[in-house]
Amino acid sequence: MKVTGSLQEKNGIYQMIVRVPDINGNLKQKSKSTRIKIQGKNKRETTANKHKADLMLAEWMETLSQTESYGADKDLIEAIEDWLAMKKKQIRPNSYESYLNTYEVHVKPYFEKKKLKLGDVTARVVMQYVRTKEDAGLSRKSIRKHLVILNGVFTEAIAMGELNYNPCANITVKDNRDDHFEGTAYDIATAKRLLEAVKGDPIEPAVYLGLFLGLRRSEVVGLRWKDVDMENGIVHIRNTVVRFATTSEQEKTKSKASKRDLFMPNALKEFLQTVWDRQEEERKLVGRAYSDTEHICQWADGTVFEPSYVSHRFAKLLKKNDLPHIRFHDLRHTAGSMLVNQGHTIKQVQEFLGHEKASTTLDIYTHVSMEGKKDTADVLDLLLA
Repeated sequence: MKVTGSLQEKNGIYQMIVRVPDINGNLKQKSKSTRIKIQGKNKRETTANKHKADLMLAEWMETLSQTESYGADKDLIEAIEDWLAMKKKQIRPNSYESYLNTYEVHVKPYFEKKKLKLGDVTARVVMQYVRTKEDAGLSRKSIRKHLVILNGVFTEAIAMGELNYNPCANITVKDNRDDHFEGTAYDIATAKRLLEAVKGDPIEPAVYLGLFLGLRRSEVVGLRWKDVDMENGIVHIRNTVVRFATTSEQEKTKSKASKRDLFMPNALKEFLQTVWDRQEEERKLVGRAYSDTEHICQWADGTVFEPSYVSHRFAKLLKKNDLPHIRFHDLRHTAGSMLVNQGHTIKQVQEFLGHEKASTTLDIYTHVSMEGKKDTADVLDLLLA
């Protein structure tokens, strides 16, 4: 339903009468004087007065259509929670839980005390929220995630015909240079030290998969034996295990590009064969109590690892063996960096890592080593000296 209006006479003055639909579709009437006389000194002035009044009415209706259409009276917090309930059915559980955490920690505490309706939220209100979060020390990358929620709420309201205006539509939050993230990569010698240090540790298979295949933690923990073609030496990345508030296993990857097939290096293939043999022995020893999850990264009773266990155990392993501190995810950076340093193209590394865009590979996951920089200098020296 749209905002409608008309002009009426009151004491010889044009009076604007506007009807605005509320959240239930019922019309709410508003009135306002134009202070323009109906009768002028002559016919020409009378016509001009009518034209001025029509313009005032049109402008007022346009303003109200943007700020007071029938969804505008809906409580903002209620609208956000309705949107979250809708998204829960549409997105992966960990993505929903991420939205929910952002809402409960940041968005709700800020807006709840303001008691705003949908129609009260303007671009200025949204920018005040952004500045408040910047002042609190949040990165702009994090704040953009907050805006995804707010933008989603208003986009949905427009789609349902409840609003005609999205206050987030023209707001962009660009990264500061300090927000740009670069992962840490091991050099070849340090990577070999890590492989020695992890021998016999429960997360040894996880480290091998992260380093030799550049897998994400969720992909490492989610990899099953049925995804491994030992005969042809191919690993099919199809499954993930993630945790936010709950642990969830899904026959699904982060993105379409993340669903990929990778050839195994011989060292990895030989190592996985030893893992298979060991798990077969464990299956026999545990007997009926064995949990047949068929995961490569699992406990002796077949129970799959929690993703957080891999990260925590990895950090302790590095500290114990006096290795430089990196995140488990940085094994992925290490694999990508080694490939680039050995002359592989960005496109090849993009497909290996399962990135949707080559720019992601170029901006984040490649680290040119000092050896590579020296090689560049040596080539120029040879050519130009």
